[in-house]
Amino acid sequence: MKSTEIFDACHGRYRGLREWLADSTGSVRSLDFEKPSAGYLWRPDRARACDYVADFERIGRHALRRPEWKGRLKLFNVYFLRGAEYRRAIRLVGVAEGTFDYWYREVKRAIGAEFSRTGLYPPSRYFNAR
Repeated sequence: MKSTEIFDACHGRYRGLREWLADSTGSVRSLDFEKPSAGYLWRPDRARACDYVADFERIGRHALRRPEWKGRLKLFNVYFLRGAEYRRAIRLVGVAEGTFDYWYREVKRAIGAEFSRTGLYPPSRYFNAR
């Protein structure tokens, strides 16, 4: 599997768990009985989900630790971790659109390889390991 695909799989799980953790802080949602249920959604225990979110961020930052990759690290923080919209992320990173797109691919490739090496991928194995 390509490292960019590995990154996409891990990032999808990261976003889902981050939303779930934010939503599960004691707030009660109202139900719409007219809308069909989404069905069963597997979620890990809260502590393990927090571990995955923290490991995703830590491993990603570690993979981009080279001093010359300071801009790529900023891209990772702004776009992938904080979820800034594409145009806004380009402005926040402070580079041209072409450079942003090139760095985007490099970040996914470098971090995806690191996720594979450190055991964050596949997420199913990460959550089954104790």
